[in-house]
Amino acid sequence: MRGPIHGLCAVLALAIAAPALAGDLTSIELDPSGKIAVAVKKDSAKLSPIPDIGGIANKGFTYGAVHRVAPNSIDISKGINVMRGHVDAKGSIAVHEGPNQVYVLYVISGTGKMTLNDKDGKQYGDITYKPDDVILFSPNTWHGWVNGDTPFEFFGFDMQAAQK
Repeated sequence: MRGPIHGLCAVLALAIAAPALAGDLTSIELDPSGKIAVAVKKDSAKLSPIPDIGGIANKGFTYGAVHRVAPNSIDISKGINVMRGHVDAKGSIAVHEGPNQVYVLYVISGTGKMTLNDKDGKQYGDITYKPDDVILFSPNTWHGWVNGDTPFEFFGFDMQAAQK
């Protein structure tokens, strides 16, 4: 009987720790000669609790940068951020205005509703999200998140606003 109990405890411990874990990040880069591609292992995202946004409480939301790419030779005014987020089961992210840039969100796991809000925070609609959905945010769009019965895991990709 102890075997199944220990096994269940191990699974529960892993499930509790999973939001803090992320897969490997490998960056394919040119070597110093500029001629050979090399694989460089990077640190995985370290998710930090985000207790509120603009003074409005979140519930079970952690977020962190996976990788930041500095401005590049194609467009020196822009870089790319790759972010990872987690919302606990039954958790939420407060209604907020998205950044002044395009943001692409990929749903890894979880289901729930994303609210569509006006500038005063009033909800006028919502969409349901599920694993493998991609949500494209135009700059400065107001929205919030109400998660379902399982943890919500996502990746976000954004382009930095042009520097003036």
